[in-house]
This record gives sequence, C-alpha cells and structure tokens, in this order.
Amino acid sequence: MDTPEALREFLMYVVANLIEHPDQASIAVGANTNGVVSYRLRLASDDVKRVVGKNGFTISAIRSLMGVAAHKHGVKISLRVDGVREEDISDAPHASETGPAPAEGAAE
Repeated sequence: MDTPEALREFLMYVVANLIEHPDQASIAVGANTNGVVSYRLRLASDDVKRVVGKNGFTISAIRSLMGVAAHKHGVKISLRVDGVREEDISDAPHASETGPAPAEGAAE
C-alpha cells in the first residue's frame, strides 16, 4: 500500500470513530503541482463540529499525527474538512450527473 492510501485509511479510521454518520463521510485524495498530497474530508454538517473539536484542537491533533506519519515517508500533506448540507445528501442524483442544482425559488 502506498503512503497516500495508508494515510487515507488512517484518517478514515480516526474520523469514523468520532462521527455519528460514517455512511455520509468521504475522503478525496489529490496532489497539487508542488507534490503536496491533499485530503478533503466531507462530513455531515453536524459531524464537522465533532471532528474540528473545541477551538479546533481535535482537527489540529489529527493534522499533527498525519503530518508526522507523512514526514516519515517524505510526503507533504494538507487536510481540509468540509460539511455536507442535508439537501446535498437527499435522494436526488449527484450534481455531476445532472448538472448544477437550480437556485432556491427558481421555477421548474
């Protein structure tokens, strides 16, 4: 298993044990031109506060652990946490399949 994938698995393990809705959690992994591996964690909006923690201490600790593990393997990382709104997880098809969602109050 390569380092970015191992770090993703570690991140998912830690986060899954903190949140209430693990079925709504996802992690996107990418790399930028500088070689930094970026992790984008998408969570249900009420789970974001659990992962961020009071004054950001929990997410800071997670970033520190991931940073140490990444440094050990010569990799630089970034970690971003985004909340998913309820309307984004409804039974509607994914936005990529249907195009952008209409604005609220727009006539159909």
